[in-house]
Amino acid sequence: MKLSYFTLSFFLTALASAKSGTSPDIFKKDKPPSKYDSKKGFFKQSDDSTDETTFDVITENFGLEDGVTWDQVIKYVNDKNKEHYDDGEAYKLFFLGRHGEGYHNIAPLEYSTTDWTCYWQIRDGNGNISWFDAELTDKGIGQAKNLSIAWQDQLAHNSAPLPQSYYVSPLRRTCQTFNYTWAPITNYSDVEKYAPTVKELARETYGIGTESERHTKSFIHSNWPQFVFEDVFTEADELWTKEQHESKQHRNYRANVLLNDIFSNDPNTVISVTTHHGFINSILKTANHRKFVVGTGQMIPVVIKASASKKFDTPTLTKPWVEYSSECATFNPSQ
Repeated sequence: MKLSYFTLSFFLTALASAKSGTSPDIFKKDKPPSKYDSKKGFFKQSDDSTDETTFDVITENFGLEDGVTWDQVIKYVNDKNKEHYDDGEAYKLFFLGRHGEGYHNIAPLEYSTTDWTCYWQIRDGNGNISWFDAELTDKGIGQAKNLSIAWQDQLAHNSAPLPQSYYVSPLRRTCQTFNYTWAPITNYSDVEKYAPTVKELARETYGIGTESERHTKSFIHSNWPQFVFEDVFTEADELWTKEQHESKQHRNYRANVLLNDIFSNDPNTVISVTTHHGFINSILKTANHRKFVVGTGQMIPVVIKASASKKFDTPTLTKPWVEYSSECATFNPSQ
């Protein structure tokens, strides 16, 4: 799949003109890091023996390994940054949060795979529920609130580090999740410090299905006026298309560009990203972390090391995007 001019220029512009802070000397906008790795030994989620299907980040102390403290994690990150500054390396602690359950997560359960793929996913809803730019279900709201309570407990009793920078996908379910999770903790007492930056790069795999199409910038601002928009954020959704579904290869590229952006422009070392299942997978893959399915309303912490071994080059994106199936052209849904 050859990238459209807009898609390619958008991501390169996002890399060059991000708004999230002054650039540290170690990485420059024209020469961001080109290699990432995750560091094992701190969190159970990075351990190959951990069962991702049963793991609960809330009941498992956010995944801290036995005998490991948050103070040790932060000391490691700070010490490594000092030790390897001249070696072209940088370290950050990321908290990658997935939105709570949304209506798009439960709607497909009412239909056969073919009915959903060929008919319902391209519609906004079914008359009873809507999944266009899907909102959180009641369960999803509860999941986000529970994560907030867990964060409050970790901060008060376990010396967990409060994130210094916050990023959020522009889709409704992630904006809601961010608000339910972080507003009770920060109360936006310092908008410059705690308000999240809405990042187009951090959205879910997009195309065809209406759950991945976002509302306008004006809509987001009217509902979450404290949120800050990156400079390149457009009024209308210019990325989503009803003809094609983004490839995993391109989504992985987005994850790489987002990490480049943060490491090149954000001097903070503790970063929160409220995003989606697929995009978390792409960040973990980019960081050479084991595959780990993060459930709705869950979160995964990971220490990521960036290396500036060479100038970042836009990869050749050879994998085709998924097109709306021709078999659906004459399809009639089950009654």
